[in-house]
Amino acid sequence: QIFSESTTQISQKKNALAFLVAYKGRLIHERYAKNYNREQPQLGWSMSKSLTALIAGAMATDGRLNLDSPVGLPQWSGSAKATITWKQLLNMAPGLAWTEGYAGAGDTTEMLFSQADEGSWAAEHALTSTPGTVFNYSTGTPNIAMLRMKQLLGGTHQALYNYYQQRLLAPLGIRNAIIEPDASGTPVGGARGILRPIDWLRLGQLVSQGGQWHGQTVINPDTMNFLVAPSPANAGYGAYIWRQPTNEIPADLAARLPADTVIFWGHLGQFTVIVPSKQLVMVRMGVSLDMESTKRDVFGTVADLVEQL
Repeated sequence: QIFSESTTQISQKKNALAFLVAYKGRLIHERYAKNYNREQPQLGWSMSKSLTALIAGAMATDGRLNLDSPVGLPQWSGSAKATITWKQLLNMAPGLAWTEGYAGAGDTTEMLFSQADEGSWAAEHALTSTPGTVFNYSTGTPNIAMLRMKQLLGGTHQALYNYYQQRLLAPLGIRNAIIEPDASGTPVGGARGILRPIDWLRLGQLVSQGGQWHGQTVINPDTMNFLVAPSPANAGYGAYIWRQPTNEIPADLAARLPADTVIFWGHLGQFTVIVPSKQLVMVRMGVSLDMESTKRDVFGTVADLVEQL
């Protein structure tokens, strides 16, 4: 079903490239499209936001940032934005103006393709609501987080790259993964994570295991609980991670999913679906031009699996 096509029209095809399932920490199913190599990294688009959250979670675990404290971005000093906390930033509720538009319209396209320093540009947007009160999905917000994390680690792309490679990815056995930087050297945490599908699955497995990996604490329990807990501004969203109550999932399928279901969700049909209570993680990647059918394929398959476990 995941790989099936109901049409030959290019503009309506689902173009699945990879489909993987892990159960109880073991890979039980792995399939790729014809001519797609297992070792080929795949752009996760907005699944990168969830990767950014995990990096922030590692830094919080290490005491390198305090989730309850202000972000501390120097360009916000002395302004009302100086009160924005890490939790509010990660919950997509910093109160900043943003229009999440694509295909030539909106702030996202402007930032991704026309700005050299994406995080700083996003941070300059006006404060339009009280931080923590209004959910506003923004690809700029994780770029602000990346900018500040880079600063906290010494201000260089190399320092941040070394940190997330050694502290988050290496313990999971993930190699050759990258979050592409913008021209200023800040990783584009909102959209440019490039990992093999099996590595996106490993990140989902880390979440399923509450931040633990082979007896090692990669992200401590309190921090991981925050990352997947409902945002005060939107019960369907956590910290750059979608949650089962979101109305983005077809209602009939959402009703069949456990309450602890969380999702890394990216443009054009990138999904890592995590059901910790069932020890189930599923990844679907591709270039879907029929998102409604793709969502039904993905969440229908997860619901079917859940009901059989």
